[in-house]
Amino acid sequence: MPVVNDIFRAVEIEINHGCNMACAYCPNSVSSRIEKGHMSPEVYEKILSELRLQDFKGRLSFDFYNEPTLSPNLISFVSRARTQLPETSIELYSNGTLLTPELYRQLLRAGVSKFIITKHDKTDDYQFEKTLHVLNDDEKNRLTYRSFTDINLTNRGGVLNGVGNEKTTAFMPCALPGQMLTITVKGNIVPCFEDFYQKNQMGNIMETPLMEIWNSERYKEFRTSLRKGLRHKYEACKNCNRLEVL
Repeated sequence: MPVVNDIFRAVEIEINHGCNMACAYCPNSVSSRIEKGHMSPEVYEKILSELRLQDFKGRLSFDFYNEPTLSPNLISFVSRARTQLPETSIELYSNGTLLTPELYRQLLRAGVSKFIITKHDKTDDYQFEKTLHVLNDDEKNRLTYRSFTDINLTNRGGVLNGVGNEKTTAFMPCALPGQMLTITVKGNIVPCFEDFYQKNQMGNIMETPLMEIWNSERYKEFRTSLRKGLRHKYEACKNCNRLEVL
């Protein structure tokens, strides 16, 4: 196993809970998020200030199980992140259904470093393919465009049946919680994006400083256990079939 850094290298922020699709390989097709709404500016500014204290220079993205282009705050949030964290790589994951040329260019100007657009199943009259035709080469250089068939699907912590690999991963080490974290709409810290139901929630950024949560004994024990392959100890991990864990 590689040496795990003292601090996370990626932060995923759920700026809104909703998605305009419900793909069969996503938990949105069988359930709904336990937190709903849009992230408040107060919570978002708290996140940025905490990351700035750490001189964060890793990846910042606006995803969990949502479609970020549904957020009315997306452009302003990108702009604030670029201002507060100038060396951060801001990446936008989207299904592309609402990503017009105008919005794409607005987000570029606001500070998006990279777009990762996934075309999902049953996408009719697909907006992003229209957008793609009018983007220039420089604009396309910021883009990764893929089909859902290019993704290694998982059962999302055991939420979905018959999705992803069928191999046993019960004792397979996982380093993801040592490399990244997810912050929900309400500011709760979740160690892994596979945890749809927030079973392993570690604290709230509005109640406890981020690094205090990260360095808590409970969080450190969780990361250590996962690195040792003790997935069975945790509800959202014991049935997870994810193989990409580094």
